[in-house]
Amino acid sequence: MERKISRRRVLAAGAASTGLALGAGAKKSEAGPLPDVWGADFMMQWSAPSDLKRDLKPGRTPVRLSCQKYRLRNDGTSFGEQVRAMREAGYTACEAGSWEWKDLTDSRMRELKAALKQHDVLFYTLHTWVNIIHPDAAERRKFQKHVAEAVEQADKLGLGFILTHTGGNYPDRNKDIPHPENWTKETWMKSVEATKQILKDTAGSKVNLAFEAVNSCNNNTPQSHVRLKEDVGDDRVKVTLDPVNMLHPGVIFRTTELINTCFDLIGEDIEYAHAKDLSWPEMIPGFTHEILGQGLMDYETYLVRLSRMKKTRVMYIEHLPDEKYAPSRQYLVETAERLGVKIYS
Repeated sequence: MERKISRRRVLAAGAASTGLALGAGAKKSEAGPLPDVWGADFMMQWSAPSDLKRDLKPGRTPVRLSCQKYRLRNDGTSFGEQVRAMREAGYTACEAGSWEWKDLTDSRMRELKAALKQHDVLFYTLHTWVNIIHPDAAERRKFQKHVAEAVEQADKLGLGFILTHTGGNYPDRNKDIPHPENWTKETWMKSVEATKQILKDTAGSKVNLAFEAVNSCNNNTPQSHVRLKEDVGDDRVKVTLDPVNMLHPGVIFRTTELINTCFDLIGEDIEYAHAKDLSWPEMIPGFTHEILGQGLMDYETYLVRLSRMKKTRVMYIEHLPDEKYAPSRQYLVETAERLGVKIYS
């Protein structure tokens, strides 16, 4: 039976998911969903527990790699050339933006499918980046309609899910800019209702909505992923796992526990995984993107947990200058080989 997220699993999270137990009378940690550690009763204690142990026994499921540099484009460029370039760079999966697929002709569709089959590359999702809870009603409805149209396009392309987000409260700024009311109950309910509307607009479709966490918005923990599905009440609500998007000072040095909590709670509802890495180089909290393996994310645990899933998932490297994708991919390949995790090739 497919493992699904549930409230009971949320309540069992934290200590249980990391093999640690909260002490009697311990206060809720600044680290949020992670268990308290020594010192949390009198300071912002953000170090990992001293007795943390990692289970790095790999599973048998291979992991496909994908990359933002090689996103699929429907801009008239030969699909054969695009897909061949991906494969030559060592990637066996690809995704695309959601704005350019409405005018895909039958002949271009045949060209695309032939190229994917020839090079054994998986086209797995469309990425929608819109604000489904925009404060302006007309804009909000427009963006919800766009997500619904992306579901229809994904259906035609044979994709199982699209990527989307819960949104933010600024009317005239990037949806991911932190707004002081992003974490209120009212905003949460706007996200829930917007999701219900999109699902209603696409009733009958088998394409899932895979929500990506964004730490500046209300869906920013493993538990919020669980709660969103519960409150919407629809099994088509799934997850694009991005633990980096959940990072804040309280968890950036505890990524092993964070990753394990994500997999323990969300399980097979994870549609695919994002890969990026961060460091914290300044006194005032502010994180810097790094080549994978040069930051604080525990990619050993991340790869091992993906390899234990029931079916192959894609790991998508993103948000780097073009020249930094190759060394990031190389790090994943070498780390996987050392751990015994199979990278699909």
